[in-house]
Amino acid sequence: MTQFCLADASITASLTPNLTTSNPKGLHMFTLGTAARHVGKSKPTISKAIKDGKLSATKVNGVYQIDPSELSRVFPDTPPTEAHTSPQGAISTSAPLALSEQRNAHLEATVEDLKARLDDMKAERDQALQDAREDRNKVMALLEDQRPKSFWSRMFK
Repeated sequence: MTQFCLADASITASLTPNLTTSNPKGLHMFTLGTAARHVGKSKPTISKAIKDGKLSATKVNGVYQIDPSELSRVFPDTPPTEAHTSPQGAISTSAPLALSEQRNAHLEATVEDLKARLDDMKAERDQALQDAREDRNKVMALLEDQRPKSFWSRMFK
């Protein structure tokens, strides 16, 4: 973890908190917001990782300075989900939209699978009820058997 002195803090004091900053050694550092966007997490998630001691960062004038290598150590498999900019500089939402469409397709497939499983379970339940009714009818017929006994069965009783 890199420590800054007061002279170094004055360099970063004028920087906007949502921009990537650099320390006196010339290394680029992420702020909390850029780090969150870079790894596709929320600011509270990054802040919690810092407070829990999982992610090391330095706070200069109220702005966290996070080393990119430290960020990738803590969140290694997380792809960045940054908004893409058009040549005119306008931010497009194509990446989040594509992700939403992908999630929607996955959820629709899951719903269809669950509906099919539910239909199968209903069919099994209906068959089990039918079998139980048939067995009940057989048992009741045996219990209520009032046929007259034959002559020989009465004689050798």
